[in-house]
Amino acid sequence: MTETPTPPDDTSTSGSQTRGRAQESSQGPYAPTPPAQDTHASTNLMAVAAFALSVLGCLLAPAALGGVVCGHIARSQIRRSGEAGDSWALAGLILGYLLIALSLAGLLMFGGMMLTMFGIMAFST
Repeated sequence: MTETPTPPDDTSTSGSQTRGRAQESSQGPYAPTPPAQDTHASTNLMAVAAFALSVLGCLLAPAALGGVVCGHIARSQIRRSGEAGDSWALAGLILGYLLIALSLAGLLMFGGMMLTMFGIMAFST
């Protein structure tokens, strides 16, 4: 026949065991963790440059191309080093690609209008 173990009687504990249990209950069953080190990673400067160049691309279209290039380089550096700034690089990439697409669409429309105007002028005389 097997006997089931009985829990220890709490009234028979000594003072040191009582202090140990009180300390364990306030801290939990785990040891306290050491204070966290500075987890604030520095922002990748190439990512900020990518965003700035893409915004500048609103005024100067070639700057958007620089924003796209810097954005890809920044995301590669961020993946390798674990720096912050991935959202800056991604915003620079999205804005840069959008501005490049709008610039190309504008050039195609302008070119089409010029061809149409010169074609009408060539056949009208």
